[in-house]
Amino acid sequence: MQEYDLVELRAFVTVVETGGFNRAADQLKASAAAVSRRVSSLESALGTKLLNRTTRQIDLTEAGRQFYADVIHILESLEEAEEKIQTGRETIKGNLRIAAPLSFGVGRIAPVLPAFMNQHPELKVHLQLEDHFTDLVAEGIDVAVRIGALKDSSLVATRLASIPRTFCASPDYLAQHGEPRRPEELAGHNCLLYSLLSPRENWNISRDDETHEFEITGTLSTNNGEVLKEATIQGLGITMMPMFIIEDALKDGRLKTILPDYCPEPFGLYAVRPSRHFTPARVRALIEFLRTQFNDS
Repeated sequence: MQEYDLVELRAFVTVVETGGFNRAADQLKASAAAVSRRVSSLESALGTKLLNRTTRQIDLTEAGRQFYADVIHILESLEEAEEKIQTGRETIKGNLRIAAPLSFGVGRIAPVLPAFMNQHPELKVHLQLEDHFTDLVAEGIDVAVRIGALKDSSLVATRLASIPRTFCASPDYLAQHGEPRRPEELAGHNCLLYSLLSPRENWNISRDDETHEFEITGTLSTNNGEVLKEATIQGLGITMMPMFIIEDALKDGRLKTILPDYCPEPFGLYAVRPSRHFTPARVRALIEFLRTQFNDS
């Protein structure tokens, strides 16, 4: 058997999954030079080249692809074996990296996260909030909370709940421009787009189990719900947004629901994780906690 160790294997796998030595170094809390030496040492021990290194990217060789696939299963088996030994005598612990959209993270995850951490006091959590779809593997994310359609088939998704949406505008805007009674009338209004969930300039509207698509135009498109909410409150136009962002403004009258007979199709709320055979206990615990907190009831 060739002489190499677990540290070198983890360095190789992390470089592959993050796409580079610098990112791998950040994740492993080591220098890029150290990570490079570990991979080179592994290649020397195996007597074969695993990676093609260029100034722009790192690609697996044919031998590297096969070795990576086998090593992944080995590392997963080791992690699973460790958890089996610890089950029943140690609490869930380790590092847990979570990613979520900014508005949902602030408004919904932040209030419940301390309860989860109090249940598992030996767990170290990093919550990353940003309004774009994070590359889970490249950034070392264990679980991402996502809203809307899922595009990445390499991820494993667990549905948590539905996210209802509604059409709304400020009373001042409606007094000045009139309140639309049918979706077709939206063509005559300034429609503000939440681009994180609706990248195209159209809205899908349902009534009597039928869904219709309407093109809309407007002067503002943003991937941040709080920006869109404030613009709508200040009378810039009409928007269609998730309820969790605007429900307080609806309650206190700063915004008004319009087109109540025409419902935007709800979005799904999901917890997604990288596609691996083995899921650590800390990840399973978080997903179950989120499902309990955000279920449709």
